[in-house]
Amino acid sequence: SAATMRSSPVVFAVLLGAVFGVLTASLSKALRYQAPDECKWLAVTSDGEKEVTSTQDPDQEVALVCHLRTINSELENTNFSVIQPQYTVRLRIECADMFYFQSSITPGSFQTLTDLRDLSIEYCKVANLTAGAFRGLRQLKNLTLRTHNTDWSAMTLEVERDAFTEELTLLERLDLSVNNIWSLPEGAFCPLHSLEYLNLTRNRIRELEKLRFGSSPIQQMCGSNLKVLDLSNNSIDSLPSAVFSKLARLQDLNLQGNTITFIADHALDGLTSLSSLNLADNKLVTLPPELFSDTREVRELHLQNNSINVLAPGLFNDLTELIVLDMAGNELTDEWINTATFAGLLRLVVLNLSNNNLVKLEATVFRDLYSLQILRLEENAIESIAENTFNSLNNLHTLILSNNKLTRIDSNTFNGLLGLNVLSLDSNAIEYIDPEALRNSSSLQDLHLNSNKLYDIPAVLNEVPQLQTLDLGDNQISEIFNSSFANMQKLVGLRLTENNISNVSKGVFDKMVALRILNLSSNKIQRVETGSFDANTNLMAIRLDGNYITEINALFDKLPNLVWLNISENLLQWFDYAQIPTGLQWLDIHGNQIAELGNYYEIESQLHLTVFDASNNKLTDITGSAIPDSVEVLNLSNNIISKVQSYTFFKKPNLTRVELTGNQIKSLTQNSLRISTIPHDKEIPEFYIGKNPFQCDCTMQWLQQYQVDQERNKPRLMDLESVVCKLLYNRVTSFVLLKEATPDQFLCQYDSNCFPFCHCCDFDACDCEMTCPTNCTCYHDLSWSANVVDCSRSGYVDNLPDRIPMDSTQLYLDGNNIRVVGSHSFIGRKKLQVLFLNNSNVEIIHNRTFNGLKVLELLRLDDNKISELKGYEFEGLESLRELYLQNNKITSIHNATFMSLLELRILRLDHNRITHFAVWQLSSVLVQITLSANPWSCECEYTERFREYLQYTGPAVIDGGEVRCSNNSFLEDDPENGFYLLRDNLTTCVTINITNYIEPPVNENYTSTTIIQHRELQNYIPLLVTTLVASSFIIVLTLLIFVYRQEMRVWFHSRFGVRLFYKTSEIEMDDRDKLFDAFVSYSSKDEAFVAEELAPMLENGDPPYKLCLHYREFPVNGYLADTIVQAVESSRRTIMVLSENFIKSEWCRFEFKSAHHQVLRDRRKRLIVILLGEVPQKDLDPDIRLYLKTNTYLQWGDKLFWEKLKFALPDVPNNQRPRNNHNNHAAHHHHHVHRHNNRNHNHSHQHHNNTNNQTRSVAIHI
Repeated sequence: SAATMRSSPVVFAVLLGAVFGVLTASLSKALRYQAPDECKWLAVTSDGEKEVTSTQDPDQEVALVCHLRTINSELENTNFSVIQPQYTVRLRIECADMFYFQSSITPGSFQTLTDLRDLSIEYCKVANLTAGAFRGLRQLKNLTLRTHNTDWSAMTLEVERDAFTEELTLLERLDLSVNNIWSLPEGAFCPLHSLEYLNLTRNRIRELEKLRFGSSPIQQMCGSNLKVLDLSNNSIDSLPSAVFSKLARLQDLNLQGNTITFIADHALDGLTSLSSLNLADNKLVTLPPELFSDTREVRELHLQNNSINVLAPGLFNDLTELIVLDMAGNELTDEWINTATFAGLLRLVVLNLSNNNLVKLEATVFRDLYSLQILRLEENAIESIAENTFNSLNNLHTLILSNNKLTRIDSNTFNGLLGLNVLSLDSNAIEYIDPEALRNSSSLQDLHLNSNKLYDIPAVLNEVPQLQTLDLGDNQISEIFNSSFANMQKLVGLRLTENNISNVSKGVFDKMVALRILNLSSNKIQRVETGSFDANTNLMAIRLDGNYITEINALFDKLPNLVWLNISENLLQWFDYAQIPTGLQWLDIHGNQIAELGNYYEIESQLHLTVFDASNNKLTDITGSAIPDSVEVLNLSNNIISKVQSYTFFKKPNLTRVELTGNQIKSLTQNSLRISTIPHDKEIPEFYIGKNPFQCDCTMQWLQQYQVDQERNKPRLMDLESVVCKLLYNRVTSFVLLKEATPDQFLCQYDSNCFPFCHCCDFDACDCEMTCPTNCTCYHDLSWSANVVDCSRSGYVDNLPDRIPMDSTQLYLDGNNIRVVGSHSFIGRKKLQVLFLNNSNVEIIHNRTFNGLKVLELLRLDDNKISELKGYEFEGLESLRELYLQNNKITSIHNATFMSLLELRILRLDHNRITHFAVWQLSSVLVQITLSANPWSCECEYTERFREYLQYTGPAVIDGGEVRCSNNSFLEDDPENGFYLLRDNLTTCVTINITNYIEPPVNENYTSTTIIQHRELQNYIPLLVTTLVASSFIIVLTLLIFVYRQEMRVWFHSRFGVRLFYKTSEIEMDDRDKLFDAFVSYSSKDEAFVAEELAPMLENGDPPYKLCLHYREFPVNGYLADTIVQAVESSRRTIMVLSENFIKSEWCRFEFKSAHHQVLRDRRKRLIVILLGEVPQKDLDPDIRLYLKTNTYLQWGDKLFWEKLKFALPDVPNNQRPRNNHNNHAAHHHHHVHRHNNRNHNHSHQHHNNTNNQTRSVAIHI
């Protein structure tokens, strides 16, 4: 028991240690895999990187991938020390490439990540790579920094001298591409002793010497282990001698895409291990003769896309290991491509001389190239090839001679090409090929003879039985015979497009049993004989488009493998699905004359068509059986389809797109577009129906409201927003966008209609029967809520049409000859909203003519012969909003005519003969009225009231400016008769005798009438001229006074002591009791100006001012802040001498703010600023800058400086202030200057010795 007790502390300690160990491990693991924001951990394995799992090995190496906005920018600080350092071997940082804020890498940013081996930074706009940026990364092997600064043309990356130190001694790969680097420090990469790969592409580097990869007076090994150097796409313009001489191990040097124009003789000296050199896309004209003397191991040499026109003899002779030589895109001629050019290149495999200026080839030019396999000579001007030129090229398998000027191929042209597989002779001018030309190339597989001038199938084809693809397109071949392809058993692809072939006979292709692709498009074929393809059972694709074929019956019956067929742009008139194999997947028959998609055997469910193009034919209607069930993409556009049957696209489950545009479809039912229900994991098909002559009749309103519902049995109409339809009836426009049509525009025409609930249709007088009147056309909407009856210009004379439908909503009777409209003419038409009776010679409207038209909103009676409105004509039209009475002969209108029209908004009365009418009694809710072209009375009282009405209503009377009165109703067109009520403002009211216009009666009695008479304009001309001149003078004088008002005020004050437009306020009166007139604030360095100029002029001037100068009035030991406040409050003004000296002091800010706060309290301009010399705006205190922007200031040296200053200062009466003697003042002033200096010196000494009592200097000068 005792032993147990003694051992228990030991057991407890062991258990406690175990518990803490487990907790510590768990906590460490939890913390370790908790990634920072916008980052995630990945486990580094031999297979790559994988997501970190909860069961991850605790010793597993990890990578951290972060997607940040920026690194250490003005937006955010980035702390990499929070990253778990242990086991973190890779760090990838990618900034937002569209987030244009500058990033930065501070020294030692990554120093905590001691295990880091790979560091990659992408898209972070870093401008400066500072010294020590990668401090502490002793294990780093791979470093990538791609800022993509090229996105910002003005932003570059500057690399400091010690950015890469010897701490990075293990670094093997360095990528600094796409950084917009213009220059590098000398020997920037010298400390990186292990560097093997250096990528500097897509920068602006120009000087290579600074890299110190060449001879240098400093004995330093730079890049001694470098194997790959990429300097492509920079700004290098020359290669100096021995510029890479220290790179003895370099294997790959890429200088592509620079602007190199000069290469020194020994530029590549020292590159003894170089195997690949890329100088493409530069501006080289020639190469030094001994350029490759030190690079004998080069295996690939790229010189394409330069301007090389001269090759030194024996330039390549030392390159015995060369395998690839590319000199395409230069200016070489056959003078420099000769026997000696390639001498000794025994191992050369690829030679590219395309796009040069070669005209001929010497017989021995390729004599030593025994190993050559690919020779490219296209895009030259080769006219002839000497016999046996290729005789030594036994291993050549690809020869490209396209786009030259060859005219014939002789029997010995291709001698020696025993292993030739590909021969391209296209785009030449070849007319003749010797039948024996390919006798040694029996293994040829691909032959391109297209775009030449061949008139027949060349007999040379019999010598190449292994041929698999043959291109004879774009020649002049007119006939093909059974013997043309007799030895083509292995041919897979034959292209005969764009020739003149007119007929294809049976047996022509019988020997080509392996044929899979046949192209006979764009010929002149009129007939393909039945059975022409029966022997070619492997055919998979046939092109017969662009010919004159009229029928294809039984042509493809025996082609079970055919999946692609194009017979478009022919003259086919008939088509049936039985004519194509059931396995066909792609069919194009567009551009023919097919009127029907026949399906006689009803095999739509057996077909496998997925893409079907039948556009540009003559199809008239479409049914479900005319479309294969398997179809996915269907094009039926540009036919003459007028009807799409219901359920045409039903049970076509694979549909994705249907084109119905450009047909003659006028109407669609909802079931015309019905499709099978689409599963939620598939996209709903897209239909296109635009460019059809749709009619917006009553059956088409559903289409306007069309939308895909949740049942997913309707397609998406992709162009519905642009669909235009024709309105069946509209008096304004014929075509509208379907989506913009109003519901009452979707109309259908009818002659007679009897509703099911109507039981009197068999009788003559039946109100519920809708019968269209004779010579009229009638329309209704789907619900019959709109019923339009159009009897315009229908020849009705003196009588209205009989049996106008009772449910009419719009009735058009214009253009007839109806002199009298009788009472109750429209009785029972209680739904009528629009009535047109205009231009129908109407003269009389009887009482209660419009009785019963309770909902009538628009009534047109214009262009008739109505002469009088007696007041009862419009009774009962309680809903009328628009009434048109213009262009009648109305002479009088009863005042009660429009009284009952409470809803009236538009009234037109223009172009009548009205003289008197109380227009001011019209409803005030009218928004549009016309009254012009009437001979309104010129009676004075009437016109005055009329004028007031026009001015009151304003824009409601849209022709108010044209309303004029007339003295005689028969002379209203005479310009001297009457006047415009609103224009002639000078017209006065005068009394004249009516006898001026009418002869008096016999008894000589007459009445005197007061009228408004137009005054002669000539009487006013002198007055108008005088008024105009006087007004102009006053305006100019006013402008001058306004512009120079300040100068005038200053001048008057200086001459006469008078302040113009100035009133002494109570505050100004109170200021007179203040001790000083002005407190002057300035810098000690400006003391000469104040002591010699400012103070003497003001204190000894007329009147004299009392100034508070801080070096004279301030107490020696006073507290500066309180003293300044006291001085400001004891002075009527504060003068601030603002100079560059002043703004550089701290005290000026306090003085300014003290004065400024005082100004704010008093709400007066108490501060006077004098600018002394040039004052930089950028150095101004914000408060001073704001004051100068909002207030006037004085500039020393201005012409009226003293006058302006005294004007800004308060008035000082001469008798209140004694004048100081100038000499005494000068002596007194001089004395104070010395006292001030001593005071400043003493105080500074006191401040030194007594810092406990004061925390700042009280020296008065700034």
